Amino acid sequence: MSEHPLEPIEADDAPAATATIGLWHIFGAFFWLGCTSFGGGSAAWLYREMVLKRRWIEDRTFLAAMALGQVMPGANGVKLTVLIGQHLRSGVGAAAALFGLLSGPFAIILMVGAVYAGVGQRPLLHAMLDGIAAVVVGLTFATGLGSVWRGSPGMLPVAMTAVTVLCVGILRWPLVPVVLVLAPVSIGLAFALPRR
Repeated sequence: MSEHPLEPIEADDAPAATATIGLWHIFGAFFWLGCTSFGGGSAAWLYREMVLKRRWIEDRTFLAAMALGQVMPGANGVKLTVLIGQHLRSGVGAAAALFGLLSGPFAIILMVGAVYAGVGQRPLLHAMLDGIAAVVVGLTFATGLGSVWRGSPGMLPVAMTAVTVLCVGILRWPLVPVVLVLAPVSIGLAFALPRR
């Protein structure tokens, strides 16, 4: 019986000799992953780095870790990191992998916070952030309009969108009550009106 929660790798199809992977190598690989996958997508980066590039684990072992991680709470990248690190070097491997993955983004956030503390009160920075916020609002609005036109044809989606924008955007009514009222109305009208 293996001490690892993932199924063991047989000697004939092992991608790399896992016993020879040092803790500093595990830390370094996961540190690099933590810094380069900052912001999301770490499961895909883990697969690319651990299975395809470094060949520390095989494909079915990664998929077993992914399946096991799906039933556990938490972020997939963190769960995969712990399971892969544990598979490579038991508990100390899991600790090295997890510390490596999280220490890079932690240091980046501390540096960003320190920089912001130094320049956070400057009007130019606030103007730049206001411009970025306007771009985000515009992109969100464009995505919403695109989904209205590509979604269900007809005037009902356009009318419901207009009423929502009127209530929340112009009249400044709270979003939750507006959605709680308009969602059932929209669903009821969609069922009541004839389909094309």
